[in-house]
Amino acid sequence: MARGWKRANLGAGVLTAGVLMLVSACATAPRGESFNALVSEQQAQAQASRLEQRAARFRWDQQVRLEGVLTRLLLGVPRPSPAAIEVAVCDEVNAFVSDGRIKVCLGMLRFVQSDDELAVVLGHELGHLPTSTERGLLRGGQIDAEREADIRGLFYAHHAGYDITKGARVFERMAIELSSGLREADSHPTHAERIVLAERIAQLLDARGAESNPEVTLKRLYQLMDSFDDLP
Repeated sequence: MARGWKRANLGAGVLTAGVLMLVSACATAPRGESFNALVSEQQAQAQASRLEQRAARFRWDQQVRLEGVLTRLLLGVPRPSPAAIEVAVCDEVNAFVSDGRIKVCLGMLRFVQSDDELAVVLGHELGHLPTSTERGLLRGGQIDAEREADIRGLFYAHHAGYDITKGARVFERMAIELSSGLREADSHPTHAERIVLAERIAQLLDARGAESNPEVTLKRLYQLMDSFDDLP
């Protein structure tokens, strides 16, 4: 019994000494060398190069996608504005016009779930180009300029064969999923208003007799759209 206890005690001592040696070795090993043994600088650089190539290809594919949707929109516009488009390297769910070019953030391209949604977004930006805004009659400030761009964009997208009711779901998901909530900004219509607008315009375009509907909103909307002489 005593000899067994001594053997067990000796084994425990050897195990403890081994653990201490391992801890000591870890503590004294050069930190840089231990990590370099796992990932060398050459391996990291090679992986970084592959990632850069894939990122460039992703942006190129998105650029081709943008140009395809924009071309389809422009083919349906009677007197199209000169328009160029590019992918903007930003993660915001946003698109904008800068220096006469439509720029779409990577964040927006990841957010939209269909070309119908992308067409509604691009159509809106087309409505902001100078040759479009010169033909409009709205003079109520920034928010009316945004409403006018919405109306034009929905017309452009519908005429190009996109489903603007499905496209307007991008506003629904913005209201639900983004921190901006139900209102994008004080200078823009609410997301709720934009969804209803798409539904109203779809009704008008799918049934030309809708202007005889006594509903005041439809009448006003029809009169408003009829004042834009460049619409399809």
